Amino acid sequence: MMQRNRQRRHVVSQIIRFIRRGVKAIAKTLIYLTVEFTVYVAIGGGAIALFWLGLPSYVALGLSIGLVILSLTISFLAYRQHRRITRRSVTTHASPIIKGDVKLADLIAQTLAEKAPQEWEEYQDWLHDILLDRRQRLDQGDPDWRVTLLTYWRLTGLCITVTLIKLRRLAIAARRLR
Repeated sequence: MMQRNRQRRHVVSQIIRFIRRGVKAIAKTLIYLTVEFTVYVAIGGGAIALFWLGLPSYVALGLSIGLVILSLTISFLAYRQHRRITRRSVTTHASPIIKGDVKLADLIAQTLAEKAPQEWEEYQDWLHDILLDRRQRLDQGDPDWRVTLLTYWRLTGLCITVTLIKLRRLAIAARRLR
């Protein structure tokens, strides 16, 4: 009798783990799709803004198509990198596992520092505040999923803000060239 109860509990715990993994996978997918959709909306808005600022429509369209192709390429490369990492043995990692939102913040910091140093100087404090608030919320005991979702949301806002500023500066520079 005791053996059956243990087996049932074991099976139930496996089912619960399976359901949790599925829910986490769905949540990560929805977050990713939301971020991806936001990027495409920002690209489309930037193209419309460039068109309204007087840039020829073929130039604005070309820039937006180029940005879409760039974002698709980056998404594909990130997916490939993720597949490589997940195929590795877990025992080969000596350092603690870094969560996706912190990896994204690191990627944003590296990209801004290399590609947009002026914006990095202006917005590195914002990125620092996002990560500090994340740590404080985790220390307060907020649920991990809520903290992760909020962090992704704030990082998306940071990316959109910096992108719009870069597009505005590009439009102003293009206008001056006329």
